[in-house]
Amino acid sequence: MSDLDPDGALKISLERLSWGNANGGDFLLVLICAYIALVPTLSFVPSLEPYNEKRALQIGVLLVAAVGVLGVGSVRGRWLETFKSLPLTARWGLGGVLGLGILSSVLAPAPFYAFLEVGHFFLLFVVAGIVASEVRRAPGRVQQILLGTVVSGGALYTVYFGTGYLSHLAVSGVKLWPNGGTNYVNVRIFNHYQTITLPLFTSVFLLISKRRWVGKGLAFTLIALWWALILASEVRGTVIALGIGAAGVGLFFRHQAKTWIAVQSAGLLAGLGLYYLLFTADAAPPVTGRLADPDQYSSRLQLWRVCLEMAWINPVFGIGPMHFAWAPYPYVKLASPHSALMQWLAEWGLPSTLATVWLAVWGLWRWIRQEASQSAVETSEAVRASLVASVLAGAAHSMVSGLIVAPLSQMLLALVGGWAWGRYRPTEHADQRTGKGSAIRSHFLLSALLVGSIVVVGSSFKDLATIEERRSAYPTYQERFSPRYWNPGHIGLQELDV
Repeated sequence: MSDLDPDGALKISLERLSWGNANGGDFLLVLICAYIALVPTLSFVPSLEPYNEKRALQIGVLLVAAVGVLGVGSVRGRWLETFKSLPLTARWGLGGVLGLGILSSVLAPAPFYAFLEVGHFFLLFVVAGIVASEVRRAPGRVQQILLGTVVSGGALYTVYFGTGYLSHLAVSGVKLWPNGGTNYVNVRIFNHYQTITLPLFTSVFLLISKRRWVGKGLAFTLIALWWALILASEVRGTVIALGIGAAGVGLFFRHQAKTWIAVQSAGLLAGLGLYYLLFTADAAPPVTGRLADPDQYSSRLQLWRVCLEMAWINPVFGIGPMHFAWAPYPYVKLASPHSALMQWLAEWGLPSTLATVWLAVWGLWRWIRQEASQSAVETSEAVRASLVASVLAGAAHSMVSGLIVAPLSQMLLALVGGWAWGRYRPTEHADQRTGKGSAIRSHFLLSALLVGSIVVVGSSFKDLATIEERRSAYPTYQERFSPRYWNPGHIGLQELDV
């Protein structure tokens, strides 16, 4: 299967969908991709403010996806078939993590919010399964759709940035990006978006034929602009994460990675030049000083120390999902510890954390080895290297930032995770029992989990009505950003004694 058409042009348009053979899975995939392509730039409900708007739209996508899997038998059947293709140990491990999360929620001080986080994560897993099942059904076509999605989102944001930059030049008082507006309540959430999408831009550049020099130039410009905005936003996590992603590509793909790393390096150099041109800097980008300053890391260490204290007090089931944001606990300014590992340890407990880490490391190792061993005939080296770099960078960045908390980065992780899942081919024989009783039990269990998640996640909309009350109850919310489920991010502030 080739990634290029006969003329060598990359087919990345959503128009490649075969609408004559369209089904529920196609519709759900387009809905997921539309969120990722449009929400980073466009504002559909501006009155909610950026964070809450992205969350509300995400909930809508999750609920539609869940209803689609629940209500369309063919979609549900393919989802279950994709899940059953995982090794038996992985399925038991995922089931154990879910069970421990449910038990932790029952014991939590605010069970509704604990179940809300568990249900939300389950629906994200459902979204990843939808992407995986579509990748298995039509790998070439879906690959083009997914690459088209991330490129479309990047192109739209380029227009947004360009418009704001021209306004800064033409109108006095309009501040320079990122101070002049980013369409994000915090530029760090935009950096999450960059971490996952930048490696995929490289595959687009490499897949476009040299004869299509305009398209190739635009793809490289997008890479350079992403690096310029990374430098301008002074983010450390994205720089470190992308470095880890590139190192992983070099380690696993070896000589096959030379071209990929060369393009990224050239993009970084071009981005540095673009940074000096656009942001009129007369010194090194401030992020270089932040990376070298050990004092910059002290605030995260304090948050992680609180997580360790919470885990020490509640080692088995943790303090409850989302309960790092539970205000009656020893109070911290942020509602997230800025580390997926520490968050899971404090909130879900040690057994769940060990199981999750084992599943992640074991699964990543087996999948990456499989990608590195495939031949170029099976799929493009550019796509394989870029997807591996994106997954590794996202995983690394989640260790030092709130990727698993923010709505857009959650959807991106589900997208690339589902893409990787769909490409994975287990070497061991998967348990594919097709007996009538086993199939009925599987459909019933999945349906029950979907119904429960739909109810609890849908119920979260009621919090939109009380956001202003919670802001006024804790005035600090007006001064700083505390991301969790909604912004304001803490829960439990309705109580008068908090």
